[in-house]
Amino acid sequence: MAPAGHTLGMLVYLEYHMPAEAVHRELIWLSAVVRCTDRAYRVPDSFGPMYYVGRVYGDTPLSLSAGSREWSSHKTLARFVRRGNSIQVDAEDGTHVAFSWKPRGLVFSAPTRISTLQRGAGRVVSFRAHGRAQVQLATYKLDAFESEHDEWEGFKRRLVLPGVATHLKAFDSVMHGPADVPRRLDSIAPRPAPSMI
Repeated sequence: MAPAGHTLGMLVYLEYHMPAEAVHRELIWLSAVVRCTDRAYRVPDSFGPMYYVGRVYGDTPLSLSAGSREWSSHKTLARFVRRGNSIQVDAEDGTHVAFSWKPRGLVFSAPTRISTLQRGAGRVVSFRAHGRAQVQLATYKLDAFESEHDEWEGFKRRLVLPGVATHLKAFDSVMHGPADVPRRLDSIAPRPAPSMI
């Protein structure tokens, strides 16, 4: 449960290797857990907690088009440099992020699941993925951060769980979406602008 006046966010770094459709790296800022407050939209409970995708970065042109298709979100080109367990990301929009992590403890197998909820152009869109991963607990350190974009404001004012991270050594994932969340009233009411908190 998030403290009053706050929500949960998650910074995700991913590396896709063969046999992925596009071999690339991504940095994803999931800025908040959200819900759709417009009751005209039928959001299934089975979707579970849903994150809002604040910003997505990829390191190849192919990954940019895949991001629009898979996440229903604009993706920005960035340069990724990895040295061991340290990552530096420099994006075309001026964002700079550098962090490192240290895996700790045993590796175990666990299910993975993530859902997102986006809005725009009179529609609500959900992305879902599930699978299994080889998981290891880890600690992390944020070495540098700079961005002038509004989507990062929550990150700048964050309350960070001290050093807590999860390292997925390998994962297999099935992606569903993006899919329009169905409306209850399509046949009898005009389409409203969706609202989310």
